Amino acid sequence: MTDLPTLRGSGRALILLLALGLTVMLAVSLIDRFKNPHLTVQLAPTPSGMESAAQPDPIGTLMQQAAQNPDNVGVLVQLIEALMARQNWEAAGTFARRAVTLDVSNPRPLYLLGLVEHNQGRHKEAAEILEKVLLLKDEASVRYSLGVLYIYYLKDVSRGVEHLSAGLHDPAAGEDLKRALREELEKAPLPGNQPDSDESPAANGTKDASAAQPR
Repeated sequence: MTDLPTLRGSGRALILLLALGLTVMLAVSLIDRFKNPHLTVQLAPTPSGMESAAQPDPIGTLMQQAAQNPDNVGVLVQLIEALMARQNWEAAGTFARRAVTLDVSNPRPLYLLGLVEHNQGRHKEAAEILEKVLLLKDEASVRYSLGVLYIYYLKDVSRGVEHLSAGLHDPAAGEDLKRALREELEKAPLPGNQPDSDESPAANGTKDASAAQPR
């Protein structure tokens, strides 16, 4: 069995290596949506002026915190969300997989990993991950994301509608989310009349991020 200090040392080395790569990234604005239709995720808000010249980049700060305590899942989740806000999907996926390994019963890092997979074009893998999230915590936001994936990206309309309907009947769902669920159900193509691949969101290649979904 690998010695625990060795595992922690390798985790710190990976984090520090990615931190060096992030120092050369150009700053980009927060993304409003993943796609249209989009999968949803609430990203942690950035305090006003946090990224000014007088204060450190929040990603760099989170990197340092993660390097000091690589087993802190809470810090890793914040780091994943910050990386997703910068559209750094590869690094976000790396930390999401680590967080999932550290806490297999926590649905949040698994959900974020599903969104990362989606934004890297691996829609089947994203759906499989989000189905696992439902086993940990059945939420309308996850049902919405699965509905969008199945209808627009995997061309399984009936399965997508099933998830959207289940999400709409979730008493814990907020009004904004219920409105989005209803809109997608109204737009869902009838059986045998699925969206043309050239007109589907999967074909247009645009990628956005959403900060509209409650946890």
